Amino acid sequence: MAIPCILRQRVTTTILLGVIGQGAATPILHHRSNGTITTESNGSEVWCESSEWYDVLWFWFANFLLHALSVRSLPGESWISSTVFKFCCLLVPYTGVRRGLCLILRASNLAGNDLQAAARANALCMVIRGPEWRPRDGQVVDGCSIETSKAQKRRRRKKRRPSSKKHFARERQSEKGDPEITIVDTNHSDVTPVQSPIRGNEVTLKTKDLYVPPPDRGVIDKLTRWLIETHRFHSQPPTANMVDHLNVKIHGVCQLAPGYALSYIPEDMKVYSHIKHQRSLSISRLLGVNHTPDIKLASTHDVPRILFSIIQTVMGGYSLYKARGTQIERYGYAAYGLTVLPYMMVSVINLIGSLLSSEYETVYLVHSAIMDEMKLRGGLCDGVVGTLERPSHQTYVYIDGEMETRPQGQMNEFAYSSGELHCHDTTDGSPKVELQVSAANEKHSVKDIWLAQKWGHSCQAARKRRKKGEEGPPAKSLLCVPSHSGFTRLSPLWYQDWLKGLTILLLMLALGLPYAIIAVLSGWKVNNSTDTQRTFVTNWYICGQIQGYAVSMVEGVDGKKNVMKSCFIIFLTYGSYSIMGFYVVVQEMLQMGTCKAL
Repeated sequence: MAIPCILRQRVTTTILLGVIGQGAATPILHHRSNGTITTESNGSEVWCESSEWYDVLWFWFANFLLHALSVRSLPGESWISSTVFKFCCLLVPYTGVRRGLCLILRASNLAGNDLQAAARANALCMVIRGPEWRPRDGQVVDGCSIETSKAQKRRRRKKRRPSSKKHFARERQSEKGDPEITIVDTNHSDVTPVQSPIRGNEVTLKTKDLYVPPPDRGVIDKLTRWLIETHRFHSQPPTANMVDHLNVKIHGVCQLAPGYALSYIPEDMKVYSHIKHQRSLSISRLLGVNHTPDIKLASTHDVPRILFSIIQTVMGGYSLYKARGTQIERYGYAAYGLTVLPYMMVSVINLIGSLLSSEYETVYLVHSAIMDEMKLRGGLCDGVVGTLERPSHQTYVYIDGEMETRPQGQMNEFAYSSGELHCHDTTDGSPKVELQVSAANEKHSVKDIWLAQKWGHSCQAARKRRKKGEEGPPAKSLLCVPSHSGFTRLSPLWYQDWLKGLTILLLMLALGLPYAIIAVLSGWKVNNSTDTQRTFVTNWYICGQIQGYAVSMVEGVDGKKNVMKSCFIIFLTYGSYSIMGFYVVVQEMLQMGTCKAL
């Protein structure tokens, strides 16, 4: 159950009032009793007294916990997932650096309208045909194509290896998508095209994406894809970026029919305004409005998180200022005042991301032709805010660089006979060849699909079969059905390359600037610090940066149980460095006390 927005605002207000009250009361809490006057190396005198429990708690709260509170939540993210991610940010400060950089990279506040801003913020979703989708009897599907499966390609390459160099095979795709094998003999001038046979006229049903992510244009794009983009913000096909609608808050009502799923809309997919009732369109025409009114979506700039980032940055700078002199002279680069640097750097990135991107409480539904198909099968969707289909009444002038993508290929009609699924091409002028369609019996979850695409489990299973000498299942051709409807691809924004360069620069500064500041303030001197203190603090710095990349993958975990399990694993694996670092901070504060300049 999600925490109500009003309750969360009250909690945020209470924390802010506590921060202001504690900051105002700090000078009163420190009495000049049982203290000593110490002269620093520069000749200035400071008053040092023993640290109390509230001094340690205030330092931990202002420099560490406020950083975790400044981390943004994803659109529609449940409170359990958000809490777990913030807990990971508390243990490993660089966990939230990639999310903050993704907010800067998308910069949804710079979009032209609310719909495209929500698409850039990953707050729009559409209905797609999932891996378990099956056609109905008599249904006609446009955009189908027959392709060669990976198993067929591997077996063809294996058969070609022992052949002579004089013979070679070249596979080319015809206009209708039917694979063709052209065999060429170098000793003969004649070329005989042979249509690739389909074994027993059997094909395997598969859903295929029309959307293809834009290719990398240079080194900057590759670095952005590998170092900056996270699972939710990575540009990938819709079937690889599905929505866990059971744990993600969806605006309105969404009850999916069997075989359908939700997927996030890519940032470069154009979304049109959607008027649900024809009456609204008629009223607009009577008022003399020839264009569709702009849709306004509920979003917030999240002022509390901006304030948390500012307060944490200011408190971190104040802690660095106090570290000069007595702390560094005693503990060197292991001084507890320097441990706030990683948290302060990531808070600055979160501040910039919160200023450039708005926050959405829910994920909004977008209409498409696949959604209409799903409703005919008993599904229910209400609260749609936009559409991928260009409205027929709207006269739209395409901008330079936009490209319209529509399903291309065969128009197949499916029919069931004796419990078996058959299909034939109904395109004009095409041969009427009836095919028997089969589908995999196993069901795949979102997590299984993601793991298969990430690690290639199917390839590993094939390698095991080859080692055992097994042939595996018979290779069949694939009958590919489009997973989603057509769309219009937007042209790249003129400032997108600048944002990519900015995010890479901020990442380099976040990784290298803390060490530069420590070198300037302490000169990497050991002074009177112990080996244990230096080891714990150094591991906290270095391992926090390296492991922050791995820990940030927790946002791709679905389900409440899996999220809690991931949190427990992260605590056991990566939390030890943070616990040791927190121990050093408390130890040094109790040994040295609290010092103030006179």
